[in-house]
Amino acid sequence: MPEYIADVSPFKKWLPIKTALAKNKAIQVSASSISATCDFVNKQVNTGFIYVRDGIADTWKSPAQFKKDGYGDCEDFSIYKMSLLIEKGVPKQMMEIVICFDKWSREYHCVLRVFEGAKEYILDNQSVKLHSKSSFKERYNAIYALSLSGWRLCP
Repeated sequence: MPEYIADVSPFKKWLPIKTALAKNKAIQVSASSISATCDFVNKQVNTGFIYVRDGIADTWKSPAQFKKDGYGDCEDFSIYKMSLLIEKGVPKQMMEIVICFDKWSREYHCVLRVFEGAKEYILDNQSVKLHSKSSFKERYNAIYALSLSGWRLCP
């Protein structure tokens, strides 16, 4: 697992989200594999919610607010997916929100990365299919990651 810097105070938008996610409890333990659970959640959220840019304000919605509104942008999708995976029993320490640069669209973007041993699953609101580690690197340059343990610069 990556090492994180515990002090997330520079990431003011992440602080209330981190607090909300830390309170999430696993309400059902998934009997399926991590990859199947990630695939299910990615498809469910990507097809059940509407992508809407929030512009210059760039607000980060709590999972409850995103669910209530029914729409959000890339970080809102990623945060909500993390929340659902926690509820389905995926360990919190296996996930991080990744801020990256999309080489194709030439825009900044946000995805959820889930680690399972040497494997990585990337849940992206722009695709109903999970990205692998290699397909992620082909399209995105990861900049930094936020987790419930802290933050880190991405190599």
